[in-house]
Amino acid sequence: MRIIKILLIMILIWPFVDTKIAKADDENDYKKYEGDVHKKHDDDYEEEDEDKEEDDDYDYYKEEDEYEYYDQRYLETSSNTWNIWTRSTYVNKGELPLKEAKEIQLKLENNTLSLYLIPLDGEIYVPGKIIAELLGAKVINYDNSKILEINKGDTELIFRSGTNVVYYNEIKSPIPAVTFYLNDNIYVPISVISNGLGYVAEWQEMNNAVVLKLLK
Repeated sequence: MRIIKILLIMILIWPFVDTKIAKADDENDYKKYEGDVHKKHDDDYEEEDEDKEEDDDYDYYKEEDEYEYYDQRYLETSSNTWNIWTRSTYVNKGELPLKEAKEIQLKLENNTLSLYLIPLDGEIYVPGKIIAELLGAKVINYDNSKILEINKGDTELIFRSGTNVVYYNEIKSPIPAVTFYLNDNIYVPISVISNGLGYVAEWQEMNNAVVLKLLK
């Protein structure tokens, strides 16, 4: 008789027990799902952060104010200073070997390439990425910010389009003219990029070419 009573009691309370078990299982499943979702979102954010890092710039490159213009004063002289980076706001504007943009041979030891040089504001502009790579430097383009990062040995140059500033080994330095963006390239004065990487550009009238030589 006692066994029958126990069985009857179990039959009566079993639906409530089953409901609690099911509810507990649901809660566990929800917590597991919620954890998976949060983990997925965290992973997604990490992936987004990694993607952003590809075009991330250092803090002192991000701020527009950091790239304020230097007050340049141009002194018209007859001296040829187009190939010398004076690192000064007082810029001597000498006569350029080119009067208009045209395709010129650029020579470095046994390497020769042809590219358009642009005479502007007393400087000869060249595509920074191409010249840097020719000189054996590693280059990173930050397309969204229009920033060019160049590294060679212990030397780092950071240019930003639309400024007359370069960060030379993290030191903010003036350059003689404003950089600009054209055909997916940041154009910079050849004096700055060549001197900054330890070279000087020389004009060869007979060959209608620019030769890059090591600074002595």
